[in-house]
Amino acid sequence: MKKINFLLFSGILIISLANAKDESRMQESQNNGINISKSFEVRDKLKPSFLFSTIRIESSSKLRNIGELKDETRANITTTLNNIIQESKKYEICKGGSYSIDPIISHKDDKRRTIGQEVRFNMDCKFSENEDLATYNELLKSINQIIAKNNLLALPQPQVSSQITQDEISAKKENMFLDFLNKTKEIESSYSSGLKLTCKINKIYGRDDYMQGSMPRVAMAKGMLNTTMESDSTHTKAPIIDDVDIAINVYVEMNCK
Repeated sequence: MKKINFLLFSGILIISLANAKDESRMQESQNNGINISKSFEVRDKLKPSFLFSTIRIESSSKLRNIGELKDETRANITTTLNNIIQESKKYEICKGGSYSIDPIISHKDDKRRTIGQEVRFNMDCKFSENEDLATYNELLKSINQIIAKNNLLALPQPQVSSQITQDEISAKKENMFLDFLNKTKEIESSYSSGLKLTCKINKIYGRDDYMQGSMPRVAMAKGMLNTTMESDSTHTKAPIIDDVDIAINVYVEMNCK
């Protein structure tokens, strides 16, 4: 039972000539030699390149129990949130910043009463660990300084996670397929040696445009940071990131004479 190990970028590409995922088919003809159809499963690992975080601004306990919202208080909250949006634009790693201020309503004894106000503010951030993590921490520091001037708002500690993007998956599968093409001579040589014939590949294709493979799971960070309602957001460390397995299936047809 023979295996060929191909070195592929950061991982090891293993092509098993004896144990492919799908069954091989061999057809022998007197005039045309042996026709072989073979399925190869190509596997490698991919490390996420980006970290993701959602920065949320929420109501402090004071705002949650403030009752009806006065115009001047609403203007104060709106000014603070707008300042956070403007500050975030300087760092160029976050998008969004939509927000709302909604009353918290209580219904007791058939009476409707406004207990306080609920602020919802979300901003999505995408950045690389090596280049932009320090920038992200500087942004959190700046937002903390803005929030500290307004006791009606709170910044919970954002959760940071890793995730592989669809563009990264597609690029990786393309590279894996191209690397497979570069190794076809070795496949022909292996079959020729085993069968004592001259084998030539005449067709290479894949399921669904040759890049069909198992979609990797989202690689979430281990030990994600907890969210605490009214604590300041502190310096963030990068999470421990798992590599993700990527697989493609390549189909080969060859003739041996």
